[in-house]
Amino acid sequence: MPTQFRFAQTSFSAGEISPEMLGRTDTAKHQNGLKKSVNTFISPFGGAVRRHGSRFVSHAKYADKDVILIKFVFSVDQSYMIELGHKYMRFYINSHIIRDDRGDIYEIGTPYNAGDLHDIKYTQRQDTMFLVHENYPIQELKRYGDHNWGLKNAEFDPPPFEETVPTPRAYLKFNTSDKDVGKSISVSIFNDDAGKDRYYGFTKNDISARISVNSGVLLINELGDERDGNFSTAKGRVVYALSSTITAIPNSWTLLHPCWSAELGYPSATYLHQQRLIFAASKRFPRKIWMSTTGNPYNFDTADSSDDDALSIGIDDNQGNKIIHITQDQVLLALTAGNEFSITGGYENGIKPSNVNIRLQSSFGCSHVRPINIDASMLFVQRAGKQLKAVSNGGYYGTEVEWSTLSEISRHLLTSGIKAMTYQQDPNSMIYVVCNNGKIAALTYNSEQEIMGWGSVETDGAYIYACCIPEKTRDVVYTAVRRRINNNNVVCIEIFDSELNTDCGLSGYDENGARKWGGFEHLNGHTVSVVADGVVMPNMPVVNGAIHLNRDAKKIEVGINYETRLELLFQDFPTAHGTLVGSQVTLSEVIFKFHKTIGATVELYGSDSEQILTARKFGNNLLDESPPELSTSEKLDSLGWDVNEINLIIKQTQPLPFHLMAVSYLVTAG
Repeated sequence: MPTQFRFAQTSFSAGEISPEMLGRTDTAKHQNGLKKSVNTFISPFGGAVRRHGSRFVSHAKYADKDVILIKFVFSVDQSYMIELGHKYMRFYINSHIIRDDRGDIYEIGTPYNAGDLHDIKYTQRQDTMFLVHENYPIQELKRYGDHNWGLKNAEFDPPPFEETVPTPRAYLKFNTSDKDVGKSISVSIFNDDAGKDRYYGFTKNDISARISVNSGVLLINELGDERDGNFSTAKGRVVYALSSTITAIPNSWTLLHPCWSAELGYPSATYLHQQRLIFAASKRFPRKIWMSTTGNPYNFDTADSSDDDALSIGIDDNQGNKIIHITQDQVLLALTAGNEFSITGGYENGIKPSNVNIRLQSSFGCSHVRPINIDASMLFVQRAGKQLKAVSNGGYYGTEVEWSTLSEISRHLLTSGIKAMTYQQDPNSMIYVVCNNGKIAALTYNSEQEIMGWGSVETDGAYIYACCIPEKTRDVVYTAVRRRINNNNVVCIEIFDSELNTDCGLSGYDENGARKWGGFEHLNGHTVSVVADGVVMPNMPVVNGAIHLNRDAKKIEVGINYETRLELLFQDFPTAHGTLVGSQVTLSEVIFKFHKTIGATVELYGSDSEQILTARKFGNNLLDESPPELSTSEKLDSLGWDVNEINLIIKQTQPLPFHLMAVSYLVTAG
């Protein structure tokens, strides 16, 4: 006797789940998940929405070289996107590229090669940004105005000093009795305490080096008593007062040099924390962290030990891993390829030279991808580049660190590896993860509503970078996309735009209506999708930057179409015999709950036929009118039989809106 069952899926909040979870019909993730979610965003309320189209902004300078995007945010009202490419920077504001008074694109030169871009780290302090890479001197980017930016080697007074070469194992004798700050003194080194056997241990590289001795510091500015290119005497100025001029025995004094150079390498990580500018991890000192004096990012003098003085600390990574990122959750964090460390100044105290507490928090390891902060959590990509980790409450005294893997149930979307990610807080709290396969894995992340759903963003091309900045009343995600237009390779800078349903698109308005529309030179020779006054027109080519309609239109959208595709999961239903799995079933009725949707189609997996979901009206003079949106329930009957399970495919193949909120099934089994 056939039996009928009615059940519903009222949320898709888990997004696309891994094929390895398809058998877990008992879990909440399966019951709220999707088999496929292509070019959809998961709504904060649990629905599945056609993802935003993208608006064309500009071409990147080079089509055959890599590019990254960097945010420069002075305030929510003054934020810029920086296009950083091979030896250049360009700037964007309010979704437009900045041009000079002549109309030319404004750009400045940089020292960076294209192959080094993904290893650049940066931090910002008001109108100044510091950029680091282990092979380049620290760069200081300053904003003087929208059309006036400057980039130069950062100058520190003083830079940090370290023992970069072994200090001579010798006696250091003072030739003068002066010991106060500013005094010029002379010292000599000997093999014996009596001062008879001179030791020629200084070299010309010691000019501008420091000697730390007797609780003070001497800055060397002259060498004397030369033999075979080496010297036994050094003259200089007292930088920090000496406690005495008593002869220093071997191993009681230290010769210090500036520790950032082409030979020793430059810092490869940076951050701002508690009014201190932080650098870390050079080639010579891969586990070292340098912090500036409080409130002065250019002073790295560690000779004093007052609370606001600069400091130099080392991370004891038992695997010898280099520091990759300096970031923070509730406290400062140092991330290496093998471990994660918290750095604090003690209970409710700031970090200071006399009180630094370094604790191992976990051993996941991170990749080069820049971490992001969301609410009270810090997110980073694990070492292999295929998982997204989150940490909260990290390092607070009296609290335990909380770790979670955000990508676990959708890990198949990240198997090609992650190359960049960014966070868009408004309107829907989303993380955009750019993958090596040219797709974006988009995660809607809303802990309050228990929404954490992934989907795949695909385009006619390959995404290579994404970055988000606030612009007035919205957060805007910029992307760099590699495309092929009219048989030419190009890299386009585009922004996701909720008003568009095409990619690399533009829109226009003419209150009088027009048939010829121009301004599409970036799509020259390409066949595009066109929506005129809400009606999808036949695809047409762009010729000389323009398209020609067969009728007047007041509002138009022109761009590259993309298909939205949802595959619903078969949800098991308990029966008197235990389960529907393995039973022959027929889908007697399906009711879809839509919101502002036009013209989607539905089919049963494996079927050759599909049904159109439409609210098109019929009557005179309606052919050129925009079809009305579905914001109601739509019922379909008798889609067919299947064995073992039912999988529905819902598609939006046109550049039109789509939002599925729920689906209800009437199933006949037996």
